[in-house]
Amino acid sequence: MTLRSLLSTLLLAALPATPLLAETWFGQAPPVAADPVDVSEVAAEPQRWVGESLLVSGRVTDVCTNRGCWAVFESNGQMLRIVARDHGFAIPAEARGAAVAHGVVERRELAEDEARHMVEDDGADEGLLDQPVEYRLIADGVRVAGYPAD
Repeated sequence: MTLRSLLSTLLLAALPATPLLAETWFGQAPPVAADPVDVSEVAAEPQRWVGESLLVSGRVTDVCTNRGCWAVFESNGQMLRIVARDHGFAIPAEARGAAVAHGVVERRELAEDEARHMVEDDGADEGLLDQPVEYRLIADGVRVAGYPAD
């Protein structure tokens, strides 16, 4: 073994095995590793999470086909819209599967026409027409498992 290969081996062995560094994120990876909160838990009591910065997990079921600025995460029949902060990154329209996102939960009151658009064009629950309030995660980053191919 040469001195160069020995030093390379020692250097690689000394690096921490941080999964977040090895994953591909759309946007920014979280600054620190954290345990994700399941989307179903956030959706069950959304007001509890407003203003909280957190990592959420779920399954991507839909993505904005226009600009990739939002995705819908689902878990146990509950959904949460994930929105790219300031359109700072795009989620590929074909991305589907297990995912995590980090950001801040926000409560947003919707105008009647916006709620109707979300129900008719984006597949949101019709209950949104009766109570036009959306809880969503304003995300700094999203990671979809296996996308792009690792």
